Amino acid sequence: SVTNAVSGITAVGGLVLMGGGLLPTTTSQVLAAAAAGLSAVNIAGGFLITKRMLDMFRRPTDPADYGQLYAIPAAVFMAAWFAASRAGYSEVHSMAMLGSSVLCIGAVAGLSSQKTARLGNALGIIGVGSALVTTVGSLPVADALLYGQMAAVLGSGAAVGTLVARRVELSSLPQLTAAFHSFVGIAATAACVAAYLKDPVHLLLDADGSVHKAVMYLGSAIGAITGWPLPPPLACTKESMSRA
Repeated sequence: SVTNAVSGITAVGGLVLMGGGLLPTTTSQVLAAAAAGLSAVNIAGGFLITKRMLDMFRRPTDPADYGQLYAIPAAVFMAAWFAASRAGYSEVHSMAMLGSSVLCIGAVAGLSSQKTARLGNALGIIGVGSALVTTVGSLPVADALLYGQMAAVLGSGAAVGTLVARRVELSSLPQLTAAFHSFVGIAATAACVAAYLKDPVHLLLDADGSVHKAVMYLGSAIGAITGWPLPPPLACTKESMSRA
């Protein structure tokens, strides 16, 4: 589930491509907002699914879990990035993204063992969360209302993912994981199409245009294939929620 949530970093691509004010105004901006929103569903739901799965193996004699304390180093990380960016050190954005990537890699590594799985889940939450915050903070936004659109898209997507992941039965968590992973595929396709529609002329004239178009074609194709199995797992999840 955490690897699914990490793959939800397609939200970063959606945020970069978003535009307009409080609402998107072009087809490209609508697709970018959809990519960010669907990714948020997967991110929030994926981490909650992981926690529920880990809780299935928790024994009454196990020591208390103080995972919420990981919020302290996360806050320090974000405060250091914010202070450096406000001081004019533009390279701090790249450093923060690198740190987020390392945290995501640590999350996947942590899940390789039952003993470190909860640590891996916490590292994944910090890594993906810091990547999203850093992306929003580094974007040159002309209209301040765009921040409202970003917050609404990410917030609504996270709320939907959290609600569904909380209500579904434990026996249907694998199907829900597959459904969330399909959302990432759809989000990737939407982001690639949005990137092309945003500036197709630039892709034709840029010396690296062929490389960029190849990446877009691959992203669209792989995303579409990944998103194709959405109906069956989604139907199983819906049936499980109706019973709950």
